[in-house]
Amino acid sequence: MVGEIGLSVLMALVAFAVAIPVGHRVVAGVPPPDGAEPRRAAPGKAALGIGTAVVVAAVTTVLHNHPGWLPAYLYLGMLGVWLSAIDVRVHRLPDALVLPSYPLLAVLLGAAALVDDAPDRLLRAVLAGAACWLAFLTLYRLPRAGLGRGDVKLAGLLGGALGWLGWPSVVFGMFAGVVLGGVAALVLLAAGRARWHDRLAYGPFLLAGTLLAVLVGGG
Repeated sequence: MVGEIGLSVLMALVAFAVAIPVGHRVVAGVPPPDGAEPRRAAPGKAALGIGTAVVVAAVTTVLHNHPGWLPAYLYLGMLGVWLSAIDVRVHRLPDALVLPSYPLLAVLLGAAALVDDAPDRLLRAVLAGAACWLAFLTLYRLPRAGLGRGDVKLAGLLGGALGWLGWPSVVFGMFAGVVLGGVAALVLLAAGRARWHDRLAYGPFLLAGTLLAVLVGGG
């Protein structure tokens, strides 16, 4: 138990140290689309660092028995916090962060497959990523779906990460993201903070659903 706690604390401290100089610069440096004004101010360095540290500590605690998996999910957890802050601030999920994460996650999960001798998990991750990308692309093309192209690309990435854990995790994570986004939209509408045609920053809810699925199904 001491070793588990020590590892989680160590990873949290590393994440905090990285998020303050690097994460804050990344989040604050993404401009809004079409020269618009940011919808929110960038989070403070301490807030971003604490948020990143909490997510990393939680992931480390759940996956400590699977050291080969940790690099992929720690990266995804850190990236998820930063992408959430960016999407809330400027309603963007920048390709410069999402697209390079596909090959990086593939390499990290490929290494995990070698360590654990689990080619079936890697194949399932590829299939799940493709399935989630296709499903969200279909939703994106529906009228008034409220999704952006960045959400589609993010869904494929998250689907791959969840696919490694299993199909139940894929279904749970994506469903949780959709439900969380729907509840948030209803709350904003009821409070008069949004209108029916407004676009919701959907990325944070997809990422939150994925985090829940990892915490529930990753042990």
